[in-house]
Amino acid sequence: MKVKNLAVLLIAVGCVFSSTAQSFEAVKELANRRVPWLAGKLVFSSIPKEDGKDVFELSSDKSKINIAATDANAASSALNWYLKYYCYRNMSHMGDNMAPLKKVPVIDRKIRIVSPYRFRYALNYCTISYTMSFYTWKEWERELDWMALNGVNLMLAPVGVEAVWQNTMQRLGFTQKEITDFIPGPAFSAWWLMGNLEGWGGPVSQNMIDQQALLQQKILKRMKGLGIEPVMQGFYGMVPTTLKNKEKVNIINQGKWAGGFIRPDFLLPTDPSFEKISGIYYEEMKKLYGNDLHFFGGDPFHEGGNSKGVDLTFCAKEIQKQMQNSFPASTWVLQGWQENPSDKLLAGLDKSKTLIIELFGENTANWETRKGYEETPFVWSNVSNFGDKVSLYGKMQRFADEVYRAKTGGYGAYLKGIGIIPEGLHNNSAPIDFMLELGWHTDKVDTKEWIKNYVKYRYGKSNETILKAWQGCLETIYSSPEIY
Repeated sequence: MKVKNLAVLLIAVGCVFSSTAQSFEAVKELANRRVPWLAGKLVFSSIPKEDGKDVFELSSDKSKINIAATDANAASSALNWYLKYYCYRNMSHMGDNMAPLKKVPVIDRKIRIVSPYRFRYALNYCTISYTMSFYTWKEWERELDWMALNGVNLMLAPVGVEAVWQNTMQRLGFTQKEITDFIPGPAFSAWWLMGNLEGWGGPVSQNMIDQQALLQQKILKRMKGLGIEPVMQGFYGMVPTTLKNKEKVNIINQGKWAGGFIRPDFLLPTDPSFEKISGIYYEEMKKLYGNDLHFFGGDPFHEGGNSKGVDLTFCAKEIQKQMQNSFPASTWVLQGWQENPSDKLLAGLDKSKTLIIELFGENTANWETRKGYEETPFVWSNVSNFGDKVSLYGKMQRFADEVYRAKTGGYGAYLKGIGIIPEGLHNNSAPIDFMLELGWHTDKVDTKEWIKNYVKYRYGKSNETILKAWQGCLETIYSSPEIY
């Protein structure tokens, strides 16, 4: 009996160890790519979460830098923390400061940082088209390294959905021309995925569809290694306008979007074809990108879509049900933008499997006016860039104040993370850096203090003249007062 009990104990201990032990190979490879002068001095080890929260620790041991972390994403964040606040080095969309140091800085005491949030989110559908339309693997590899270093652990990743739709439509009897009439060119895929248009910028070639699918497979593999969960594109009822010509279905014509673009139709979830098409779509998703997917985006009736006469509560329930049938325990990720998602839609959801991304936090407080999105888990984010325009803008102190207010207020239990939702990325680095770092701060952050360190790691050293200029920016363009 004692031997049996010992065996059970050893199995239990082994299970605990295997669940907490982490492989940091992807982080080591990241370090070799970005800071080869430091990579050989890094020693990684695994530590448990603190009350379910991500943790990293930094310390020195002779000439080695010890990074202890709960997972690869926390380890990447730790590496970036060391680079910024000890080496004064920085990887950025607006030029890197990553030159080697002759001597590796020593950490005088152990640093322990706990993230108060489950999620640190990135990307807007528009980013995929404005910034990333023609990214190759070289650009994506750099992007994912930057995301990991900045602690992003949940990222919109709809690249390669063209192949999913092609395979789905082929199984439904569509011709190749009908398929390419539906799929837009890469510069317009964002608005297609949001149900705003179809086919624009096409027709796309088979080579492009295949190329995007292979690219997505590489992206997902790298994301998994770096501890970044992808938000894939779910099936939410969007169908080609030609579906009604092929079979008798109950659809709602969505009319036209801004600029006169014809929207795809919306297939009512009450129609028997909804379960069939949804099932095929998710089967094809699995074939291409695997079963290990946990988050799906997609917003019905986005930006003024026609929902007249539609039972939104039932629709939401059925869309989520089909998602769960194919990917049990997955989470539906919705955009908190304008009136989206409506209260009626939220009423049909299993809130434990739903996440709202509040987009426009710099100007609105929908999380508050809508009562924590009717007590639904949400992520506080801001846009701070429209149309990938090169602009200097961002209400940085408001970011810190509003995140802290949301966390400590009456709906704090539903605040599950912070995020960046810029429509374009290659601009305006300071607000983006600041926003993502808030994911590792429990207390309210003072931007006037934070900017002192930003100047050091942005330029490699402190400079009073430059610091004075940045303090001026905080009082003007980075407070963005209303102009009357």
